[in-house]
Amino acid sequence: MKAPQPAGRSAPLDLLKQPNFRRVWLVGAVAGTMRWLDMLAIGVYVLEVTGSALIVAMTLFVRMLPMFLFGVVAGAYAETVDRKKLLTVMLFGLCGVYIGLYVLVRTGNLELWHLGLGVFFSGIYWALEMTIRRTMVAKIAGMERISAAMGLDTCTNNATRMLGPFLGGFLYETFGLEGTLLLGAGLHVIAGFLLISVAYPSDPPRATRPSIFANVIEGFQFVRSSRPVMATLTITIILNLFGFSFMSMVPVIARDELGLTPFPTGMLMSAEGAGALLGALIIAFFAPHRRFHQIYFFGASLYIGCVVLFSLSTSFAPSFLLLLVGGFGLSGFAAMQSALIIANTPIAKRNRVMGVLATCIGFGPIGILGVGMLADQLGAATAVLIMAVTGASLMVLAIVHWPEMRKLRDD
Repeated sequence: MKAPQPAGRSAPLDLLKQPNFRRVWLVGAVAGTMRWLDMLAIGVYVLEVTGSALIVAMTLFVRMLPMFLFGVVAGAYAETVDRKKLLTVMLFGLCGVYIGLYVLVRTGNLELWHLGLGVFFSGIYWALEMTIRRTMVAKIAGMERISAAMGLDTCTNNATRMLGPFLGGFLYETFGLEGTLLLGAGLHVIAGFLLISVAYPSDPPRATRPSIFANVIEGFQFVRSSRPVMATLTITIILNLFGFSFMSMVPVIARDELGLTPFPTGMLMSAEGAGALLGALIIAFFAPHRRFHQIYFFGASLYIGCVVLFSLSTSFAPSFLLLLVGGFGLSGFAAMQSALIIANTPIAKRNRVMGVLATCIGFGPIGILGVGMLADQLGAATAVLIMAVTGASLMVLAIVHWPEMRKLRDD
């Protein structure tokens, strides 16, 4: 397959001038802000109510479980329906979920299982968005501007990783859980109307309706045949199992190790997003296609290294700095993850292979459950250290098996 050519440093700005790209991009911004805001607020609430690190971890486990259960099926299913309509329905459905949770809080009837259902439904949307919306972004942008498009979309996600926890900590400390839920309802309505206004062509009708099961099998068969895709997915699994799971422990570490209240806890969580936003901006404007593999691998390595050091930190300032630098590495991993899959997959198979990617990301809940169980026995900081060191060791094995991921130049 012919590699996309560099589109120039003006490509990100040119893309933002296109109304359809801008709206799909903003949908990710609005929904992503609520995802990270919600993650912080619900984590703090559950910790206050239960005092259990394991149950805090379980809330993130439930949120990410749909990615593991339905990721690959979502990619295959997306090829059989109107993708824009499906995402729009999910966004308005999420609005209803947040309104329902808000009413339960206001009436004093909220139970933990209500929150569990809410975050599970949010996770279903996350699995669909990962597969569908990013494919829409790539299609609207065109392959010649794929690095700019993925860089911008990663900027959005990382900006929301910074803004969401910051707002979540402020809103929770000021208005309680109900304030975050009410904002969530409003943000998902905005995202829904933005998506409705996007002019996105449906795929031409087919003589026969494609089999979801056949699409799933074909997606896995292609992954096995593609060395770059297999390497990308393996590193994705490693980071989601052993790196990203530490986020579920940040509220616990912030309270027990650093002595922080919800607002500075939100600031601490936002540091990762700030570093990732800076990195994503650099990638969007300057990343050459021939460096995709290296940006991906070295970004992942920097991230998990900073998680190891974060688990050893005992004060706010170095913890904040480590998450800031780790976020910078995360931007390379996150932007190149989808770009490598899309660039190395034929157009006809992209949704189903992106579904496989969503399933690999969905391994995160297993890591979250593991770190939660370790934290209950050994403490949150020790649990994060064990998981991150394991992940770093597996990264070394991965690069031994796929040495092309660290070459200075792609072949």
